[in-house]
Amino acid sequence: MTLNSIETTISHMNNNLLRMGFLVETQIKRSIRALVEKDIKLADLVLKEDIQINNLMRDIEDEAIRLIATQGPVASDLRNIFTIIKIVTDLERMGDHAKDIADITKIRRETDTDLINEELIQISDLVMEFIGKSLDSFVAKDKDTALELTKLDDKIDELTYEAEQKMFEKANNNPELLKLAGDLQFVLKYLERNGDHATNICEWTIYIVTGKFKELN
Repeated sequence: MTLNSIETTISHMNNNLLRMGFLVETQIKRSIRALVEKDIKLADLVLKEDIQINNLMRDIEDEAIRLIATQGPVASDLRNIFTIIKIVTDLERMGDHAKDIADITKIRRETDTDLINEELIQISDLVMEFIGKSLDSFVAKDKDTALELTKLDDKIDELTYEAEQKMFEKANNNPELLKLAGDLQFVLKYLERNGDHATNICEWTIYIVTGKFKELN
């Protein structure tokens, strides 16, 4: 395989990475909408569609293994392939968290979940923005943007803390609402963790450009 062919294969892997990111963003949006609107059918769709993310992850991993096994890519290409695999793992875990939120929706189907609906939508929108922009910065090898984007993780953490405080204040002295608040706290944690995974993508972007790993989270 020529150098151009290796670059073409890696470019194809990057395109699949962006597709996987789009699917993850879609799953997060659906999971929060299902929770807020008590839409069990949409929650079921989130659970069903997770297989698309897993299949795309396997396609990317298989392509990486074939490239390494048969073409002996140079060190810079190996670093690129290695970081793609790392990011694929982060994206797959984000998809799992969307499934976790869908599961909570099905458990709480008869319960009023409007303790923090506006906050959940706001945080999930920020998480989706973070994921999309972090992947764009990786594909563009834009370490400066990747570093700047990590401010979004700080904002997600801040909004999560504020939502938790508001939620438990509303639920105070109400046993049923406290049970609900416990479930919604998990939802907030899943969204916050997705922000951490997006931060990981930024870290890998800086690594692939500089060759040095920089802890950002």
